[in-house]
Amino acid sequence: MAPVIETLRKDHRNIGRLLEALEHQIEIFAQAGAPDYDVVVGIAEYFLEYPDRCHHPKENVIFDQLSREHPQQASTVENLLSEHRALHEQALQFRQTVSAILNDTDIARDTVVNAARLFIETERRHMQKEEEHFLPLAEQVLTKADWSHIEGALAYVRDPLFGGRVEQRFSRVRERLLAWEREYRIDRDLQTAGTSTSVGG
Repeated sequence: MAPVIETLRKDHRNIGRLLEALEHQIEIFAQAGAPDYDVVVGIAEYFLEYPDRCHHPKENVIFDQLSREHPQQASTVENLLSEHRALHEQALQFRQTVSAILNDTDIARDTVVNAARLFIETERRHMQKEEEHFLPLAEQVLTKADWSHIEGALAYVRDPLFGGRVEQRFSRVRERLLAWEREYRIDRDLQTAGTSTSVGG
């Protein structure tokens, strides 16, 4: 597997973790509870920054190489790259919705919940299409020389949340994400154990 493909798949896994955490917070809000707004804001900020600064440019470089060397195959996935602009706009709208809540703007709870759920669903659907179509196509048709050219064209930008050093503004998100994942695993393990016990009689 080409290093950049491995990096993109790792990004997707991390993005999936954030979407799960965001979904958890939004469901708390939907039930008239008080979500961790530091986490919600941090995740919204991450989606406004990292994908466009680092993740999407990598995919764009791969697509450019596909277009030059394998234009017919590239045409089958070109719509995925055009979705990046729409994803940024949706992330911006979601961040603005969160800001409205924090500024005590009169906004219906359903409006916030629906905006968040749409954002989460759109991100997941986009990643799924990339995992099922774009990345496998790139692995299938690009040559060793293509990957060498791609690697030479990439600019390194450190992930501010999942990189080696977490930036201060994302430290709360990282802390709560890890804590929630530990709690979620414990709860899931307990449920699984309970199910196994009841099934075993």
